[in-house]
Amino acid sequence: MFKRMTGSVFSPQWVLTAALFCAQVQPANANDHSTYRFCEVAWPPYTMGKAGHSPTEGIAVALFRELEYRTGFTFELMLAPWKRCLHWAKVGEFDGVMLLTHNLERAQYLVFPDPVHRAAKLIWSRRNGELDRSFASFEDFQGLRIGTVSGVNYGKAFDDAVENHHLTIDTGPDLISNLKRLDLGRVDIVVATQLTGEYALKDHPDLRARLEYAAGPFTTDPIFIGLSAVSPVIERYGELNAAIAAMREDGTLEKIFEPQWPLDPP
Repeated sequence: MFKRMTGSVFSPQWVLTAALFCAQVQPANANDHSTYRFCEVAWPPYTMGKAGHSPTEGIAVALFRELEYRTGFTFELMLAPWKRCLHWAKVGEFDGVMLLTHNLERAQYLVFPDPVHRAAKLIWSRRNGELDRSFASFEDFQGLRIGTVSGVNYGKAFDDAVENHHLTIDTGPDLISNLKRLDLGRVDIVVATQLTGEYALKDHPDLRARLEYAAGPFTTDPIFIGLSAVSPVIERYGELNAAIAAMREDGTLEKIFEPQWPLDPP
């Protein structure tokens, strides 16, 4: 077992620089610890299962299995409440987070290899709901009840708009609950990517047929694997990044993140 670093606090960038230097002066097998633990919240279709257990399936599971094959590392995966997962990565109880977006707070304790995917959040609404909005800017959200999911990062621009334009946020426990509330008129719009929205609705074809989505002012956000800055896994940063680059080059990443169900309503 590794003795994890405690005490002195360094920035993730400093730790990464030190790790890369060590990787240059040590033989490749100098660190015999090849099992790493990563956590994630249940986040369909990326991860499915129950908190406290390994994910049963999902895009992120396929990603990590491919990384195992390419790097020779072993990854132990665990589902947990989101804030707990982030805390575990922050203090080094886990070696990282399976998938997440970048923000300044997370960058204080995580190191981010190259992104594995990119996705833009969309505006979901009721068909023929007569919103009569272009959603060209966040100002177009004013006066609407906006369905969001607790713990999801919607980006700094959205967070700033909530404060600057006094937007009305109605937080739900998960995406399918929000989409059902949208259908019932309890919220006016729901913010979600196409991938997560379509997956949430794949077993609800009647509901899917009553909803639609449109592009909004959100940027296309990169999705990363997050490495704990206080974990030995950062010594493997170069190897992980090389594997990610190879998977992008040969089309494996695109295949992993390609949906396995129809993306258009019946």
